[in-house]
Amino acid sequence: MRFSALALSTAVALVGNLGIALGDCSFDEISLQTTPGFTITIDKEYKILEDTIAKVKYGLYCDSQPKGVDGVDKWFKVPVSSVGVRVPIASGFLEALGHRDALTAADSPGNLTNICLDASKIKSLDSDEQANVDVVFSSDAASDGDKSVRLPTDDSLSPLQKAEWIKFVAAFFNDEKSSDSLFSSISDAYNCHWSNLQNVAQQPHAYWIQYADNNGEPSYNIIDSSYQKSLLAGAGATNDTSKALDDSSDLTKFQNAIKDADFVIDQTNLTEYGKRATEWYTKFGYSDPQNSGVSFLLSRNIWRTDKYTSKSGVSNFPEFGYVRPDLVLQDIISVIEPTYDAGHTRRWMLWLGGTNEDTVAIDADNYDCSSPWISSVTKCTARSDFTGSGPDTSDSSEKPDDSDKDNSGSGSSGRTGKIVGGVVGAFVFVVLGIVGLHYFNRHRRNARIQALRQSDFGGEGINLHDARRFS
Repeated sequence: MRFSALALSTAVALVGNLGIALGDCSFDEISLQTTPGFTITIDKEYKILEDTIAKVKYGLYCDSQPKGVDGVDKWFKVPVSSVGVRVPIASGFLEALGHRDALTAADSPGNLTNICLDASKIKSLDSDEQANVDVVFSSDAASDGDKSVRLPTDDSLSPLQKAEWIKFVAAFFNDEKSSDSLFSSISDAYNCHWSNLQNVAQQPHAYWIQYADNNGEPSYNIIDSSYQKSLLAGAGATNDTSKALDDSSDLTKFQNAIKDADFVIDQTNLTEYGKRATEWYTKFGYSDPQNSGVSFLLSRNIWRTDKYTSKSGVSNFPEFGYVRPDLVLQDIISVIEPTYDAGHTRRWMLWLGGTNEDTVAIDADNYDCSSPWISSVTKCTARSDFTGSGPDTSDSSEKPDDSDKDNSGSGSSGRTGKIVGGVVGAFVFVVLGIVGLHYFNRHRRNARIQALRQSDFGGEGINLHDARRFS
């Protein structure tokens, strides 16, 4: 009996170990909350990831590649252990999922901004290194033959649609449940902040813009892609993107199209670090911005998304920002409606309105590798009472007094000017009313006094002192 018990105990242990092994390769069925451009189909022996945008099907299996499955373009044994990346968003997804150690090769290792990566172990993703990785996440499904898997890199998807591709990446690690939980928290926070900003009484105008040089020909663009439009709308801003120009080379028409803006967010490739504000004014043709009469120029509300960088100056936004649309939305809200959450610390939004470029290098002081904020979501509280920040749209901590400052205009947006103008006008009206009423009463009183002086009350006149009691 003792032998049987021991055998039974050993068998249970073996089954338990086998269960763990099977658990590592289990296929968890999850649902998609948006229409991100991919689908996941689960079978007991494999799962199919279909990129419905690029029309590519990837088959994922645990033990042996299934036979007789039609329509699959590439097969991968999962979970993968070694990953190459050609797009920064892939690194961000791996970090958020807790699989940073799987990243062993990159197209440009020096451009990765995640300080938690072991740079000594990340190789350049050349033809030789491709053989040492299990999968390569790229912008092109054909970039690395049978090992390449496409991830979206353009802005045609909304912020949540793009972020939901974390589930697609997680499938290669059989980590769908973790990704589903994290994305649900991100989505809830994003939608909550979005809803909270839909009761703003006076919606500001904001545009996302870009300058480009097309073989020597300048191009001025109002960006109306789904990604940018969704973020601006979620922050309570409005704009007329129908003004996007057919002829993007016409500078005058472009300037007229955005002259009603209270804020602009720029994504031009600016290279003159330390002088990018001057570079921006030059590219967009504003030679005398403080005398232009344009509200966003007077208030200097020109912003970018590259405040958070590596020590070498590479923007962290494409790597982490696309993964956390809730935080990006909070950043933009903090610019447009600063009183909504005064305690929010901006990560990516950089003020370009003056001479100072206050970028922040990612380091141990603002990113804890043992408890990374990219995978931690703060719950948002629903509220319907927020109707806007009012006239105070400036941020003195972000906008230091510098040589470019125009004291007559800086620190207030066009929306601010309208509000302040209305308040001043109302005040003047009230003062004039009081003055007018005073003189009217004085005139009426004097007339009554004169009448009383000339009247006959019982044969006795009323003197001036007594008459004032009737005024």
